[in-house]
Amino acid sequence: MTTAEIPRTVADYSKAAANAMEGGFDGVQIQANYLYLIPQFLNTATNVRTDEYGGSAENRARFLFEVLESVLKVVNSGLVGIKIAPMHEKGAFAANDETLPTIEYVIKRLNDYGLSHLLMMGASTDFSGSPIASLTGDGMFQHFRPIFRGPLIANVKMDRERGNRLIVDGLADLIAFGRPYISNPDLVERLATNAPLNNDIKSETIYGPGPEGYVDYPSNADSCQNTKEAGK
Repeated sequence: MTTAEIPRTVADYSKAAANAMEGGFDGVQIQANYLYLIPQFLNTATNVRTDEYGGSAENRARFLFEVLESVLKVVNSGLVGIKIAPMHEKGAFAANDETLPTIEYVIKRLNDYGLSHLLMMGASTDFSGSPIASLTGDGMFQHFRPIFRGPLIANVKMDRERGNRLIVDGLADLIAFGRPYISNPDLVERLATNAPLNNDIKSETIYGPGPEGYVDYPSNADSCQNTKEAGK
């Protein structure tokens, strides 16, 4: 990406945020996690630039904060969140010695913006033996909860017990569920009543076209009714 392309891309984020709000969304969340564009700037293995967007953590984070500030020009900060956390993926996105310090720097700066939330993913891969091994399990939230002063949403491998514990322990303010919500359309009701979850998610249909694997999972009430009828 050339330096001339960067301002146009930043403007694209702003326009996308404005379109989302015009379309009726309650807020927007900036994706600064996983393998997407913003993480490519943050990562020393993928960012080999020698201009003002490369080198130091401040420079590598410049694109992220330009995006954030452009979005905040069109959406109130209380309606803007960000998704970010250290990762340990294969190849260029394997954690290195700069991974944790970079994300620490970013999250400390995020405190200045009065954002709606920080959505933090826990360990989605095996962190053992990596520079971020200490962030395994609840370590991610134990490390970053004292750093971020705004609302923190915990994500990845959450269930009712763990989510409640993280909140009671003060390590998170809210819990985000992804895959369990796909296979349990009434997840909130199931968690509230401690009903069993349908863990038989159709992984082959995730990100696929069509309704199969998205809107055809039974609710708890349907499952109970089917069980009763089968027992007649």
